[in-house]
Amino acid sequence: MNPVADADRHVYLLVHNRLRARWLDPIMIWATKAGTKGTVWTGIAAGLLINDRVHSRWVALLMLVALLVAQGTINLVLKPLFRRARPYETPGLARLLVAAPGPHSWPSAHAGSSFASAVVLAIAYPLWAPAALLLALLVAYSRIYVGVHYPLDVLAGIIIGSLAAGAVLLLSNLITPLLPFPTGF
Repeated sequence: MNPVADADRHVYLLVHNRLRARWLDPIMIWATKAGTKGTVWTGIAAGLLINDRVHSRWVALLMLVALLVAQGTINLVLKPLFRRARPYETPGLARLLVAAPGPHSWPSAHAGSSFASAVVLAIAYPLWAPAALLLALLVAYSRIYVGVHYPLDVLAGIIIGSLAAGAVLLLSNLITPLLPFPTGF
């Protein structure tokens, strides 16, 4: 093996052998389920959509676009291209706390979509930034904790999601002057 892969596996085993606790299991399972298909972020966006402010609706739209860009890049391009095996496929490495997802591990779509949405939300509403980013981090970490991703899968997802948010926000800033309504950015 190579040193990067060894370190990745070592951190994964550290989480499973030293950082798991029965009382944390339900929280981590909830966090993983909340991140599945961007459920929690779609719910937050829906709450913003029903607001009567144009700014809130614009933020909701940008959150959803960033989420879809991150998920599409990860699930349609990167996972099929790299085809990294999931950690639980190595016998005896760790036990799963959730049902086994699809076959490819790198990068984490949960981490990507969570950070894509959270970064947009954090920039649009700075007072919400700590909560949004902590929730995204919880979803991302839960993927290692429940046994379906290596740490580097999650780190790659965080980077891709953050880049997706940045690209969507940059595009938004280019489009905003052309719109007939104020978006608040």
